[in-house]
Amino acid sequence: MDPAGTSPPPSEALREAVTMVLYICIVLAAEFVAGGDDPQSERFAVEVIWGTTVGLAIAHVFAFNLAARLLIGGRLSTEVRRAAWAQLAAAVALAVLVTIPFVLFSLRTALRVDAFLVAGLIGVAAYAASRTSGAGRKRSLVDGLIALGIAVAVVSVKVGFSSH
Repeated sequence: MDPAGTSPPPSEALREAVTMVLYICIVLAAEFVAGGDDPQSERFAVEVIWGTTVGLAIAHVFAFNLAARLLIGGRLSTEVRRAAWAQLAAAVALAVLVTIPFVLFSLRTALRVDAFLVAGLIGVAAYAASRTSGAGRKRSLVDGLIALGIAVAVVSVKVGFSSH
């Protein structure tokens, strides 16, 4: 294992993919909180998930590409194109992951599983970010648990309100 700081930094494509997943997780968590447990159907919930994940990714890639073209004079580098494709792929992968509970569980259970799933992804990302910035395992675990705790608190408030 390389000592902290000696491994190469992650590629722009990887950074953008992780950023996209975190951004969509936050938006999905907010939708789960705002939408409550009373969507029209499982199909409607899955359509909202796919519309949100893919729609946000496409909107972001459009803005990302336009900004890159404005700032670098028109031609996109291979790395910028890879980053755009990585964002789209990450969004689709997240949509697939968040759709699985709707295949396995009832609507109400699937919504709750997904709410905690996106919270967990945020906690894991915080842990990974802390580790890659050079923090030790204990400090990274604390960082991940804090992020997870905040995300779970948001989800738990939603679950608490919706159970009345």
